[in-house]
Amino acid sequence: MAAPDPAFERQVLRRSITVTAVLGSLGIVWGIISGSQMILLDGVYAFIGIVVSWLLLRASAMAEQGPTRRYHYGREAVTPLVIGVQGFVLLATLLYALTEGVFTIRAGGSNVTPGPAVAYAVVTTIASIVFWRWLLRQAAHSDLLRAEATGWRVAALRGAGMSAGFAVLWILTDSSWDRAAPYVDPVMVVITCIAFLPAPLRMVRSTIVELLEGAPPPEIQRPVLDAVAAVFGDFDIEEPTVRMTKVGQKLYVEIDAAVRPDVTIGQEHEVREAVRIRLAHLPYDVWLNFELTPS
Repeated sequence: MAAPDPAFERQVLRRSITVTAVLGSLGIVWGIISGSQMILLDGVYAFIGIVVSWLLLRASAMAEQGPTRRYHYGREAVTPLVIGVQGFVLLATLLYALTEGVFTIRAGGSNVTPGPAVAYAVVTTIASIVFWRWLLRQAAHSDLLRAEATGWRVAALRGAGMSAGFAVLWILTDSSWDRAAPYVDPVMVVITCIAFLPAPLRMVRSTIVELLEGAPPPEIQRPVLDAVAAVFGDFDIEEPTVRMTKVGQKLYVEIDAAVRPDVTIGQEHEVREAVRIRLAHLPYDVWLNFELTPS
């Protein structure tokens, strides 16, 4: 599996920014027309997404530059850093909207025109689902594009929730339950914010783990451990100590093992090459540190 192409990543992100700008503009205009706090949140959320997508573009360009005189190991760490910033921004936006929604409920709700609100919800839901599915097909093993796809998944779910909520609002309007109608919009805001808080929290947690050089997720560790076990089994060497950490597209793998005193440098090189070949299929830039110590 090949590592993601930075130029392709940037091309996909540019398309995401364009679509987000269109939907964000619709959200703000439609929110003003319908008087919906939820739709305004959706539009503002979209424009925040544009800023974050631009940061992801910059991260991709910086990571592609490789090692420099100042950054001897490159700047791959900018990728998890920007993903963490995205998580923090989304988290802050949701918490602010949650607070506003609670205050609106306490103030007696808001008056929303249901027709335009339902139309917006349907349009944005369909657009978000289509673009989210397209992004998933493009993402492959790109952390940047997977992070962008997460944002579109949230947008699609948010749109589906809006569609259901505004349909309920339409039913309540001019019915015997008319007094409950003003609370539908702010209640939707509160429910949406609570439902989507886990996604940015996971993004922030992932960033912290990577920047503190924590162990990568099990799905990344497993193929490495399997490859090392297979090689060491072929050469009849005791089970080694394997340490790993992942920063952006770089996967650092350190292997230490005790061997018989008569093992030569040439034999050590042979084992190292066998491990390197088995790890070459991984969609990461593997930095292998290998050491066999005489027991």
